[in-house]
Order: sequence, then C-alpha cells, then structure tokens
Amino acid sequence: MSKNQRPWLKGILIALGGSVIFTVCLGFFMALTLLIVSMEEGGGTLSNQSVPLTLAIVLLSQGASFRAGAITLSIVPLLLTVLLIWLIAWLTKVFSGSPKAYVTGLLLWVTIMWAFTQNVAVILQDPVWLVIGKTAMVFTVGFLCGSLPQSSLMKRCVKFIRTNISQRLAVTLKLGFVNTLALLLGYLAIGLITVIVWVITNQSAMMRVFDITNMQTGSRIVITICTLAWLPNLCLWAISWLFGSGFSVGDLASFTLWNDHAAGLPAVPVFAIFPQAVSNDILRICFISIPFVCGFAISIIELFLPRCFAIGAGKPEQPVRMGKIIGQFIYPVLSFFLTSALMALLVNILFGLSSGALGQHRLAHVGVDSVASSRVVCLPSALGFSVAWLLSVVIVAMVFAMRLFFGYLRAQGKISDNGTDINAGADDIEGESSHSDAPFSSVQSSIMGSTPEDETQTS
Repeated sequence: MSKNQRPWLKGILIALGGSVIFTVCLGFFMALTLLIVSMEEGGGTLSNQSVPLTLAIVLLSQGASFRAGAITLSIVPLLLTVLLIWLIAWLTKVFSGSPKAYVTGLLLWVTIMWAFTQNVAVILQDPVWLVIGKTAMVFTVGFLCGSLPQSSLMKRCVKFIRTNISQRLAVTLKLGFVNTLALLLGYLAIGLITVIVWVITNQSAMMRVFDITNMQTGSRIVITICTLAWLPNLCLWAISWLFGSGFSVGDLASFTLWNDHAAGLPAVPVFAIFPQAVSNDILRICFISIPFVCGFAISIIELFLPRCFAIGAGKPEQPVRMGKIIGQFIYPVLSFFLTSALMALLVNILFGLSSGALGQHRLAHVGVDSVASSRVVCLPSALGFSVAWLLSVVIVAMVFAMRLFFGYLRAQGKISDNGTDINAGADDIEGESSHSDAPFSSVQSSIMGSTPEDETQTS
C-alpha cells in the first residue's frame, strides 16, 4: 500500500474501532443487566432486547432521542458521551490525525450510525438527517481532541503567537483559558460533592423506592450502575441548585434552595435522592456566594503573583511612569473578560445538554433552565473578577498616596529621610539638656554660699 493511501485506511480503522469497542462493551453490560432483571423480577426473558436497546443507547449518547411506548427519553447520558469522545480521541492519537483520515472516518462513522437507526426497536424522535448530524458532531469533537494537540496546525499557531504576539499578551490569553478550565472543573467537583451529599442524606428514601417496586439486590445494583451514565447531568443540576437557580422534573416537582415541591413523581430510584429545601438563611447565602468567592480568589492570586500579572506600584526610588502603571491593569481586564465570555458559552452548552424529556406532557422537560442556571454561575464569577480588580486598583492607589504623603512631610522638614520625626528629636534633646543642667546649678549655689532658705526668700 502506498504512503498516500495509508491515512485513508487509518480513518476507517478509527471509525470502525470506536464503534465496535463502544457498542460491544455497552452491549455486554446491557445484556447482563436485562438478564439479571429478568431472572430476579420474573416474567419472560429480556435478553433478546439487548441488541436493539444497545443501539438505541449508543444513539442516545450522541444526542438522538427516542420514544418507547409512553416514555420519551431525550436526556443525554453525558458520561457515555464523554467516554465515546475519549475513545475516538485515543484511537486518533494511535492511528492518524490527518485530514484524509478524518474524511474516511467521518463517512464510515455516519454510515454505521445510519445503520443503527434502521435496526432500533424504538421510535426515534429526531429525523434521520438530524441524527446523522449529531453523530457527525460527536465524531468531529473526538477527532479534534485527538489530533489538534499534535497537529502541524497547532504548532504553526504556537509559532505565530510566539513571534507576533508579545509575551504579556500571550500570558494574558493563556490565563484566560486556564481560568475557564479551572472554574469549570472546580464547579463540577462541587456538583459531584453535592450529589454525594444528596445520596448520603436521602439513601433511606431511595431504599423505600426499591422496596415499593419490589426490586431485588441484583437489580438494585445494576440499575444503580446504569444511573451512573447520567452522573454528569446530576452534577450540573446540583450546581444549578446549589448556586441559587434549581431544577425541575416536568410539572411534577421543582427543587431550589427555598422550596422542594414534589407531587406524583414516578417510582424512579434516582428521583428519591433529590434534595430538600435549605432552611438556614446563612447557609443559603454561603452556597450562593461560592462562584463569587471562586472568581475573587483566582483573580487576587493572579493579579499579584509574580508569574502572572504582578500588579504593583514599583520601587520608591524609581521614577513614576503613569502609562506603565495604568497599562498593567489592562491585561487582567482582557483575561477576565475572555474567561467570562468562555464561561458563559460553555456553561450554557453544558446546561442545555444536561436536560431533556422523560415524557410528552407533564414530563416534557426534566432538568434546568439553561439561561437562569448560567446566570447564577457566570454573573457571580464575573463579579468576583471585577471586585478583585477594583481592589488591586485601590491598593496600588493607596501605596502612591502614602508615598506622596511622606514625600510632602519630607519636603516640609517634618520627618527625616529614614522616617523619624525631626521635632520629636529636638524636644528630646532639649529635655535631656535641662535635666543635665540641674547638677551644675546645685553646685553653683553651694559655691556662692546660698542656702535653700535664701533662694526661697530671694525668689
């Protein structure tokens, strides 16, 4: 095979390997789950449904919703989506990240996914062209994640930045991206901790749901493992709840820090872990203030850290250049603006992906309001950036004010160069001289022969 033909073949291997590995692993687990459920719960065997159900879940993990009877499922299992993107990225690194490999890989991937749409036992809610578009988007994201870090395009971009952009501006842009990644990962970690707290607090309610549905031990285990596919969704809902917005389960329930209205929820075990309202006002204020504190802490560290922006007033003996002093505050504004813009975009996308439907009427929307949830996350973070920046301006202005004040005192002769008070030193010298003259005056009076009575009489 010629050298020019190898990238085409490697693209086929990427698409074929990704679809086979992901589908087979998921299919084995689905077959095991259905086997355990059918053995413990009785009734006919469900194993013959494992293949069409696996194909439906593969499409669902790429955003294709479906309907089975009265159930409409469009909530994307984001954990499966992340694993699929990671698998495609890993195969891209192993084989090839060239444009030729992308073309053949994309064509084969959408062909396989189209074949899946023709063999599912459920009714797809989206038209076929939209399903193909969503699957193509997932493959593209995975391919870019695997190819961009080691591509020649990325190397040329890095070289262009180093040669045409100042180091200060490059650091500013880098910090903007780093701040966005740090905040997103930090908020997701906070959401995960919140979900764990929900599970620990409400595990008895979840056990009652298991008992109501007469679910045996094996079924409980596999159903719980299946629920982990939606763990990132729960983390995002927890973030929205913790920061002051909340989430809802259709028209049946809504959960915020202030209320926990729920009536007529289906007997789904994961619904039992949803939180109660927080009655403590101070605790609610602390929860809502988390994004502000995170933005403020990151900004303060970067503003004064020498390896970042290194905001300062300079040394006292150096001449003051106001252009340089003012210019050092412009770069942090650019960085924080970039972080806020990226946060608003990515958080909106994540909240939108985390929500969906479990039905057509009262369960038509399950999840968060992406606009309101993004507002309670992004606005306090941006406010933390602004407050930290203003505080740095005030601190530097106070330093210059103190220098001007002490310079004025030196000019008036009230303090010396080392900061001591000249008048206070003169008073001390005068007091010492008066005390030292006292022995000489007593000696003089004794020589002249005067007595204390004479002195009193004379006075």
